[in-house]
Order: sequence, then structure tokens, then C-alpha cells
Amino acid sequence: MNVFSRSWSLFKSSWSVVRSEPSLLWFPVASAILVIIASVIFFGVLGALFVLNPGMQRAVVDAAQSAEGEDGSPLLAIIGIVVLFVYYLITGAIATYFATGMAGAALRRFDGHDTSFGEGIKIANSRLGAILGFSAIAATVGVILSMLRNNREGSNPAGAILAAIGGFAWNVATFLVIPVIADRQVNAIGAIKESALLLRKTWGEQIVGGGGLGLVFGLAAVAVVILTGVLLVVVSDIAGLFWTVIGLSVTTLIVLAVLSSTLNGIYKAAVYRYAAQHQVAPQFDATLIEGAFRLKGAAA
Repeated sequence: MNVFSRSWSLFKSSWSVVRSEPSLLWFPVASAILVIIASVIFFGVLGALFVLNPGMQRAVVDAAQSAEGEDGSPLLAIIGIVVLFVYYLITGAIATYFATGMAGAALRRFDGHDTSFGEGIKIANSRLGAILGFSAIAATVGVILSMLRNNREGSNPAGAILAAIGGFAWNVATFLVIPVIADRQVNAIGAIKESALLLRKTWGEQIVGGGGLGLVFGLAAVAVVILTGVLLVVVSDIAGLFWTVIGLSVTTLIVLAVLSSTLNGIYKAAVYRYAAQHQVAPQFDATLIEGAFRLKGAAA
């Protein structure tokens, strides 16, 4: 109940920022649209290159045929790593670009300034070097973690454990990277160092994750799925209503995803403001921001 109460309080505080500046909602919308477009183009080009290039087809087929046992083909592995890295880089850069714009706009709102989608884009445009640098680093980390998770030694869970630990450490260390980039003229490595330093200085060395907004949106998504299942059973014999229910359900889940991304971005900006300036954003209660992280072994 305490976790839900905290999540609900964070929802209300973050939502109050959105109500005062609805343009913040456009950042995750634009990000999602461009990520989808980029994904379609990327895999479309990749597929076309494979289909239209006999040499590439032969290389992949030969590599597959030369694989021995479960060791797989080094060439296929290298191709897979390169493709995964490029895809992570492209989609990560898009997501980071719009997240930076939203963080910059949110920070302006916290300081009482008028802001807009255009203002956020201007901020993101002025940070392109740091955005691309961080996206490249994040893509490299993502590929390494993916390789650890997908290790072939099914009887040896060490890779999956290392991936889980590494992923958590990365997420904590980079928790404030986006607002750091939005607020300061730093390079990617400097932003990561600053994020980790702010967390250590504000919450200490032995920090673990605190309560966030995930519970509210998780419960909402579960409720939508359950309600959809019930409605589909009720209208299963009515073709028109069946697809209407499906459409409404998908639309609702998309809206929840946009809201979740927006409110989480606003929350991170508020946490950064507290860590960097020791000031609580006026829309938030101090205990909500101070509880962003907690000490290992402390009561939840």
C-alpha cells in the first residue's frame, strides 16, 4: 500500500506539470512515431539488401553451413552484433533526442518559465553531440548485455545473472543522464559521470531503486487487458464490436505508454533538479523526491 500510495502521489505531481504544459506529451509521441518509421526502414533496407544481393545470400548461407555443433558461425555472430548495434544506435538516438527535449522543457517549467515543444527541440538540437555520444555508448552496453543474456550455455546462468546486475548498475548510474545533457553543455562521458556523481552525493554509495510510477501504469495496463478479455467474450458473436474492442484496447494501451513515458521523464527532471540544485520542483513534495532512492537494507 505504501508503494502504491507513493506511485499515485508521483502520478498526481507529474500530471500537474503536464496539465500546465500539455506540449510535453508530444515528445514521446514524436519519439514513438519516428522509432517505428526508423525500424520499418531499417529492417526493410536490411531485407532488401539480403534479397537483392546474391553475394550476401551466399555469404550468410555458407556461414550457416560451416557452423559446427552449437558453436555457431563467427561470421553470423559478427553480422548479428553489427546489426543489433546499428539498430540500438538509431532507435536510441531518436529516443534520447526527444527525451532530452522533454527534460529541458520540464526544467524550464520547474523554474517558472513558459516553454513549448519547440523550445524543447531547440534544447535537444544544441545537445546533438552528447546525444549521439551517449546513444553510441548505450548501444554498446545494450549489445553486451544482450550477448550475456543470450549465452548458449543454458545450464550456466552466470551470463544472465551478470546481465541483470550490469543492467541494474547501468540504469542507476545513467538515471539522471538525460536531464544532465538537457541542462549542461557536457559530452556523453561527462554526462554519465555527472549522473553517477549526483546520485552518490545525494543518496549515498549503497543506493537501490525506490518507488516510481511503474505500479500505477502497470496496474492500469493489467486492468485494460482483463477488461478487454471480458468484453471480447461478451461480444465474440458480433464481428463489428469485436474489432472495435480490440481497437479501443490498443488505443488505450498506447495512451498509457505515452503518459508513462512523459510522467517518468518529468519525474527524472525533478529528481535531477533536487540533486543538482538542492531545490524541490514546486509541483512535487520533498518526500517524493528524497525517496527516489534508498539505502541498501533500509525499509521500503
